[in-house]
Amino acid sequence: MEVDFEGDTLENMKKLAEEAGLTPEGFIEVVMEQFCDNRGARVYTGRWSKGEVDGEKGFRYVSQWPFRPGFKEATGDKVKKWKSGAKKFRPHPTGEWPFYPRLKEGDIKHEYWSGKKMYHQAFLEDRKGRVVVTMDGEHYDEFLGAVKKKKGNIWTVSIDSAMQEAVNDWIAKEE
Repeated sequence: MEVDFEGDTLENMKKLAEEAGLTPEGFIEVVMEQFCDNRGARVYTGRWSKGEVDGEKGFRYVSQWPFRPGFKEATGDKVKKWKSGAKKFRPHPTGEWPFYPRLKEGDIKHEYWSGKKMYHQAFLEDRKGRVVVTMDGEHYDEFLGAVKKKKGNIWTVSIDSAMQEAVNDWIAKEE
């Protein structure tokens, strides 16, 4: 299989690979495995009238990434093959989700992503019941601070535990 990347895509991929301590080839393998093997990954296609070249109609491709983060455990032979030799790596994330509470209306420009259809599909794809709590950035930061104070960290399990406790306390109070 041969794949060519150019321009910004190649430069951005090199930066992301370096940040993870991977070769570009290792980065591609990890990302594509997680995309293809996790539920919710799709590539949607449709005609793009402005993209016609030499009589061939253009197409628009929309990547929908899986709803859950991937988790790859690599054996030593894979690490040896993928490792870039750089000393640095990007540590795994905490329970803090840094981007969404700070997005403002208009930050997401493309009409496909600014609609509500992704929420509907997320509910259908994931069989767990869920309650989504949206908070402005400052309130979100206060909440994370309270979780860290009570639980000692802001790992996802701590945030989930704090939310479960709050819901259980509220239910008990209402009964």
